Amino acid sequence: METFTTLGDMLLRRYVVDYIGQAQNLAAPIWSRVPENSNFIPSGQGAYFPIRLDGNETGGAWRAIDDNQLPSAGNEQIIQAKVVPTKYYHTVSFSGIAEAVSARGGEDAFASAITDALSVAVTRAGANFEQAFLRSDGTGALAKTTNTSDVAGATSVIGVDDARPFRNNMVVEFMNSSGIKQAGPYKITGRDIGLKTITISGNYDPAVDLTIHPAGEQSGVAALNSQLTIYGLPAIVAASTGTLYGITRSSYPILDSKLVNASGASLDESMLRRLRKRIMVETAVGTTDNFVVLSNWEQYDRYTEIALPYRRFLDMRLELGASQEMTTFEGRPWLIAYLALPTLVYMLNMSAIERGTVRPFSLDERVNMQWIPGYDAFTVLFKAYLQTVARMPNQLGSIYGLAEGTY
Repeated sequence: METFTTLGDMLLRRYVVDYIGQAQNLAAPIWSRVPENSNFIPSGQGAYFPIRLDGNETGGAWRAIDDNQLPSAGNEQIIQAKVVPTKYYHTVSFSGIAEAVSARGGEDAFASAITDALSVAVTRAGANFEQAFLRSDGTGALAKTTNTSDVAGATSVIGVDDARPFRNNMVVEFMNSSGIKQAGPYKITGRDIGLKTITISGNYDPAVDLTIHPAGEQSGVAALNSQLTIYGLPAIVAASTGTLYGITRSSYPILDSKLVNASGASLDESMLRRLRKRIMVETAVGTTDNFVVLSNWEQYDRYTEIALPYRRFLDMRLELGASQEMTTFEGRPWLIAYLALPTLVYMLNMSAIERGTVRPFSLDERVNMQWIPGYDAFTVLFKAYLQTVARMPNQLGSIYGLAEGTY
């Protein structure tokens, strides 16, 4: 007969790390392309790695034939970056009747009853990793409110700058720029991507530029925690603003990503070439073999509207297709993600960024299938400790301020 203990062992057998990783790759096609560093080993307050700032430019010099003075001794300028892993948890609960059913039907009966919930939990966690990588500045904010101050009264339909990150049944809170909770929690009951609105389970009249967060992630009584989630592309691909891995970016220009300001114009090939040129000229990358372009569907469609007639006229090749491998810019993969920010296009050296994994997303075997005190129910806990590590942030760039495509 199956027991509670053997059912826990069965879960560990069925939901091994390899299976979870394969399932998550389907829900996180962009995040899964980032190379994983399984040797990422923090010690003390975090994991440390060196960033080369400047070379020894004074140690070598030409001299006249009668000048025997040696050049001034110099040294390489290196700074230490500190990476602090983030924590992600995903819990699933079941009633005690599941154990009773399994006792009669055996392991397969129990597995069929709960596999759907756990499988969806795995893929949903992968989707959350994908969203954080594409969207998060480290605070976990989903979007900002756009309701103007003269909106008459409270309403359940809230204007936002982008409705893509919201899913039905999410529970969210509204925060001001100081991190103080203004309202919530509310459940998301609908979204309209075209109209840029979300529908919540209550009525609220928000001010402009409040940030919307998953309930319970931020304290709501202090400044926003900027290291809550993994560092997403908005946090990494930036110039001279804030800190990255404990280093003030404005003090070290080599940490600046390469940016091209579109100033509200539509995307064209000249912008992409300018960004590629800046990365090639101003860094030691050497080749674009490991580069990809990343955007949402609207920006890619805008690019093809301009590029396709031009390339047909010049009898140039333009690959078009539904799969990521078939969409390219001059031979480099063009990755398309509906969650990508609507007014940006990224150009990324995928060898300059990695997933620093302390613990991959997996079942916690110590608290696996733990009874909830006072309830005839038990929980299953998945967790991960990880962080995005950009060892060469200057080899990552973006075109920002683009005209937003029509959804």
